[in-house]
Amino acid sequence: MILDSATPPHLPPTRIPDRRLLRNDVFEMLLERIMEGSLEPGSRLKDSDLTAWLRVSRTPVREALGRLSAIGLVETSPNRYTIVAPLVDSDAADAVGVLRRLYPDAIRDGIGELDADRELEIGLLAGRLERAPDQNPVDTFRRIVQVLLDALSNGVLVETIDTVHLRVLRYLRLVPEAAGVLTRERVLGFAAALGDRDERAAVIVEDVLDDAARSIEAR
Repeated sequence: MILDSATPPHLPPTRIPDRRLLRNDVFEMLLERIMEGSLEPGSRLKDSDLTAWLRVSRTPVREALGRLSAIGLVETSPNRYTIVAPLVDSDAADAVGVLRRLYPDAIRDGIGELDADRELEIGLLAGRLERAPDQNPVDTFRRIVQVLLDALSNGVLVETIDTVHLRVLRYLRLVPEAAGVLTRERVLGFAAALGDRDERAAVIVEDVLDDAARSIEAR
């Protein structure tokens, strides 16, 4: 898919046309569209279309694309093309293997560093998932994990996880054969365990990653 700034087929117009978006806003908007599949794997991203859609200058767009490239969600060939990274089974399998080593320790460390505000945020995210049948559990899980990562003092661990985990979560979100891995029940159980400061939260995630590896292998 090539974005058409006049008649974008999947993207609604931005609702903030009269102010300059901050670079983080641009990054978050593109990240959301990539993770949900509105910007499809393999689709071409043109600077001119993105700046027209977001109504910003080229600089924050290029910065956002650079960040997305660093975490494996965008692929760029200088002076040739920029595309949303395709979903490749072998890449997803490698990323799952890395997360299988990093996620459990991060969760166990994060449990000890959660404060009342972050616990409340996790509870609100879980409550929204429980009440809204159209809420995607992978999206909720991603936001809960981000709250947990924000609590960690080990910046190197957080940075390493940031470079791989979104690839896995996008795979679980968009690949039909993996759709049953990160279920609503598992995400709610994960959130409840975090609220109880129970290390079974790490066990739930280990089981999710093991099932993800099996679903990739089965493809």
